[in-house]
Amino acid sequence: MSLQPEWDAALHLQSVAAADFESLLALRIRAMQPSLEALGRFDPARARERFASSFMAEHMQHIALDADGVSQRVGCVTLRPKPGALRMDHLYIEPNFQNQGIGAWVMDWACSTADLRQQPLELAALQGSDSNRFYQRHGLVEVSRSDFDIDYRRAPCASPLQVVRDLWACVQARNWAGMRALLHDDARVRWWASGETLNAEAFVRVNAEYPEGWTVHVQQLHALQDGRVLALVQVDHPPGCFLAQSLTRVRHGRIAAADEWWATCEAPPAWRNAARFAGLEQTPGWASP
Repeated sequence: MSLQPEWDAALHLQSVAAADFESLLALRIRAMQPSLEALGRFDPARARERFASSFMAEHMQHIALDADGVSQRVGCVTLRPKPGALRMDHLYIEPNFQNQGIGAWVMDWACSTADLRQQPLELAALQGSDSNRFYQRHGLVEVSRSDFDIDYRRAPCASPLQVVRDLWACVQARNWAGMRALLHDDARVRWWASGETLNAEAFVRVNAEYPEGWTVHVQQLHALQDGRVLALVQVDHPPGCFLAQSLTRVRHGRIAAADEWWATCEAPPAWRNAARFAGLEQTPGWASP
């Protein structure tokens, strides 16, 4: 099941403290007990021992969901550096929040983080667990097996920052085939100012058919904590000038989703001036279109 669209911005990560050990152990047991019992391997003492042996609060995160005005912790995950790789452990989701796309959101974050660092992502899954199919769908490949676990590895894809930069470069170059190649087939782009949602094909066609005469300037690109890329872009289209802010989700080297907000550059109204408001000044270098 895919993530509920409104949850992409509602999910976030929170730091874990050493004092959270018992509550996170209880979460692990709630999340893992059905699978372990089905395999005849559930042992509370063994669960505590295994969790304690790899509990690293400094690399662990709570998965928090803000919904209906309430923030609640719905899972946890560890992502820690190793020599030449990132290691993901302890991805556990509360049972009543499983199969709703939260695990996929976490995998997007982990894969994006690995891609930004240009490092492989490694993890292990319990043999016989449904999680094996989940990890395989996210591009992880089996590399070895132990008595109980299967070890997986995912090679890095293009950096999300570079993918977003390449997208805007294709728009500026009017390279519509190149632009389309950077989009997943099921990509969705939301233009909030106009209330429109475009699929991959429509997104390319609308840009291709926009009245000519514009020039794209990428001002800033930033990787956010949740793995998305924030882009600040200026588009000069005489006699007008426009500013765009986008939040883009890159999955395995291609764009899966984006939210864009567009604004028109215009001079402030006459009543809003430095003579009337102390501390207000015109930004240096800004000129009215």
